[in-house]
Amino acid sequence: MYDYIFLIVIATFVMALIALNKNSALETKIAQLKLQLGNLADEVARLHEPAPPSATPSKKPAAKPKSAMKRRAAAAPVAPVLVQEPLTALEVATAPRRDMEQALASRWFVWIGGIAIAIGGLLFVKYAYDNRLLSPSLQIILGLLLGAALVAAGEFVRRRYAEAGYVPAALSAAGLVTAFGSIFAAYALYELIEPMSAFAGLAVVALAALALSRVQGPLIAALGLIGSYATPALIPSEHPSAWNFFPYLLIILVASFMVLRGRNWWWLAYAAIAGSAVWALLWINGPFIPADVLAIGLFAHALGIIAFFGLGRKAADAMPQRAIGLAGLGVEVVLLAALVHKTAHGELSLLLFFAAMALFVVIAWRRPHVSLLGLAAAILSFFVLMLWNEVAIHALAMDERGLWSSVPGPEAQRFLTYMLGAALAFTLIGCFGTLLRPEPRNWGLTGGVAAVLFVFGAWARVNDLLGDGTWAVIGMVFAVLLLAATWAGRGRHQEPQADLASGFLSIGAALLLLFSLDRLFDGICLTIAIAGLAVVFAVLTRWLFVTLQAPIAAAFGTLATIRLFISRELWEEDRTLPWGQHWPLYGYGVPAVLFLVASRLLKTAGHFRSAVTLEGLSLGLLISLIALELRVLISGGVTYDEPQFLEMAAHIITWLGAAYGLMHRQQIFSSFIAIWGARVLIAVSCAAILLFSLTTLNPVVTQAPMPGNAVFNALLLAYLAPMLLLGLIARKLEVLNWQRLRPPAGLLALVLAFVYLTLETKRVFQGHAMVAWSTSVEESYAYSAVWLTFALALFVAGLRMSRQHIRYAGLGVMVLVVLKVFLWDMSSLEGLYRIASFIGLGLCLVGIGWLYQRFIQK
Repeated sequence: MYDYIFLIVIATFVMALIALNKNSALETKIAQLKLQLGNLADEVARLHEPAPPSATPSKKPAAKPKSAMKRRAAAAPVAPVLVQEPLTALEVATAPRRDMEQALASRWFVWIGGIAIAIGGLLFVKYAYDNRLLSPSLQIILGLLLGAALVAAGEFVRRRYAEAGYVPAALSAAGLVTAFGSIFAAYALYELIEPMSAFAGLAVVALAALALSRVQGPLIAALGLIGSYATPALIPSEHPSAWNFFPYLLIILVASFMVLRGRNWWWLAYAAIAGSAVWALLWINGPFIPADVLAIGLFAHALGIIAFFGLGRKAADAMPQRAIGLAGLGVEVVLLAALVHKTAHGELSLLLFFAAMALFVVIAWRRPHVSLLGLAAAILSFFVLMLWNEVAIHALAMDERGLWSSVPGPEAQRFLTYMLGAALAFTLIGCFGTLLRPEPRNWGLTGGVAAVLFVFGAWARVNDLLGDGTWAVIGMVFAVLLLAATWAGRGRHQEPQADLASGFLSIGAALLLLFSLDRLFDGICLTIAIAGLAVVFAVLTRWLFVTLQAPIAAAFGTLATIRLFISRELWEEDRTLPWGQHWPLYGYGVPAVLFLVASRLLKTAGHFRSAVTLEGLSLGLLISLIALELRVLISGGVTYDEPQFLEMAAHIITWLGAAYGLMHRQQIFSSFIAIWGARVLIAVSCAAILLFSLTTLNPVVTQAPMPGNAVFNALLLAYLAPMLLLGLIARKLEVLNWQRLRPPAGLLALVLAFVYLTLETKRVFQGHAMVAWSTSVEESYAYSAVWLTFALALFVAGLRMSRQHIRYAGLGVMVLVVLKVFLWDMSSLEGLYRIASFIGLGLCLVGIGWLYQRFIQK
């Protein structure tokens, strides 16, 4: 077993050397770059020196500044690189060869030599043990003397020869490994010393290596750190004690950061933090007893403080040192959270954890560049408390109480106390930070997030512990607190950060108010209450001047609208609602009015985008209200499955009428909602006409009974009224920049008029139930007469209005009549009907020709 331990020690030493190779190479490159920068500075200074007055120009080149170059060459461990003169081809070709030679001679050979010395010392101890050449005591003494001699030799070479390079570190590393192996052999092989003595000896060697690294470089530091953290594993204790073990880890941590001061060996800090974290977690999952809570908690606090402040105040503001400090604080939180979980949220572990959160807040308060630590403290506290066991038993239940129901457990009251206490503390911290700190943005985010998370989290786990009214009051109290902080800071809202911070507080208040309303109301009442919040925040924009409050108002309007269109109030017949089937009158009407009021308030305050959003929602709800009322009046209920011919006709008239009204409004006051609302309504109406009125719901296709008498019936609403509205809309299409669509709109109006006259004629002859192909002689002749009259009317109207497209429409209908007379009437009509058909057609054609010559050509 101990043979493997020797191999592990040797392998660790070799890995440390390999890992530090890159670090040494980087230091060499940095030194070369510094030298080149110095030479460039000398060259620039030389060029800017005024030339001495001379009668004749001198041909001798200026002397190079050699004194500064010599000083830099003596201080740097590499040969100077002159940048004033270009390298020759031979120098360029041989430069890589010299670099390889330098790396082998001054670095790799030295390190391999040190490895060989260390391995030789360890093998000597093992050989002497196997062959019993020397007594065990003498073997250990000689090993320690050899280690001390190698360390002394390394230090002597470093002091005597400045150009020794890596030789001192190699010799000292070999001596330290030899001493480390000798002490371990005295304990493990020969049993000459007690475990405590061996532990102390190994720790002394490791700490001595850390101290020696201050003068001999990072290799010795790595060796000391590895030895320090390997010692507890090599010398286990039969009776482990946290009060003995964690002070030892603390000494290693302090020593590592003392070595790091003034050095840029950042890996040493991360390695020390990681080693301490691993040993602490192993202890928590191993020999932990409840009495160890205080020792581990104090060590975790010390680790975070040392990591963040151990390199000095100025160093903590630099990016590498700041990252080290944040890493230490993160490990502190991990250890304390593990301690809280291990003790099942015991009082002492919770106290230690929240002490760390207080440290986070203090650091965030004093150091603006890490002010997000306050938000991190709130979120970490939330997750640690939410993982509390035995708080409540939850079961999924699709009932009126929600998606789940909870049964409070034995820890429910303590959990609620901690959650509400943390909510109040972090909310106040965020509010005061918003008002007092120079960078309020992160503090506003902290206050808003903390209030929402803790209140909602407490309700989610122990909702049955308090009544709905009490939860609503709690939410409102925190919302008022956030809005009060926003009001107190209204004088700073012209600053972008302060405005954003107050916006975050307002978002938190909005979510808490929504939470409170959800506890108090249900169904359509909740939707109306949410619409009321849109007006509240629209009013607040005029008092508090917070930019984000306008989007909050628009968000509440959007939420209320979504609820109206997807919630069960729309898809279920709730007979208990006031006004029964006609509940949309207030369910849609009240939010539509509230959104319109909020839109006007936002416009006067200068928030045009949010105002446009609420105005569009108001328009959508108003149109939906009319559609639902028409559905109730015609079909008998909101949830009637299939649309009827009359109902669809009413919807189309409503949409076209609203579109015409928006176009008229666009002429008076230009608006994004007016122009796009009209466009959408016209497009939807035309699609509905083509898809329903003319095809699928056409009474000839469905053969459904036609409501009304021979004159006043559904055909008026389905064809004649849309035709008139399309005609009015076509005259104002330039308002929507849709002038090019005027011919298609006129064509659709012509089709509707033609279909209306045809179906109205069929209704007179066939009654309520109309069949497509069952026609009598009288009905067929009536079609020819009606179409002929319609064609003449169009042609005359085109003449009177001087509209060529109307005359073309009349001529088109006349062509259709000609085709019908010659292709249909000649074969189907008999007697006087056939004669009247041809005579009437002839007279009309002659009359049209006369009118054309009389008015158009003239």
